Amino acid sequence: MMNLTDKAIDVIREVCNGEFQGLRIMVNKGCSGFSYNMGLEEAAAEGDQVLEFSDVKVFLDPGSALWLTGATMDYVDNSSMGSGFVFDNPNQPPAPTATSGGGCSCGIKTCG
Repeated sequence: MMNLTDKAIDVIREVCNGEFQGLRIMVNKGCSGFSYNMGLEEAAAEGDQVLEFSDVKVFLDPGSALWLTGATMDYVDNSSMGSGFVFDNPNQPPAPTATSGGGCSCGIKTCG
């Protein structure tokens, strides 16, 4: 299960402002690790895992739910770096290095 900090819950509650039921979090795995996409939702989709934190709901599709198991989402407000949601995710793959051969080196059409 995924966790949210109190600050993240407060920000989601404020952004939903009674107009939306909750926040959808989607995880995409790419060449340099995970990317996280979020959007406000009026209702859960079929197959969603619905997490409830007080009066705040988070919707996860089955694939994203797997990648977010054990993760914590926080909200940081740092004037020098900006503000936004950050993830501490133990499932995050290590970043590729110059010697590891990681990353993407071929196009989708040429990989097989």
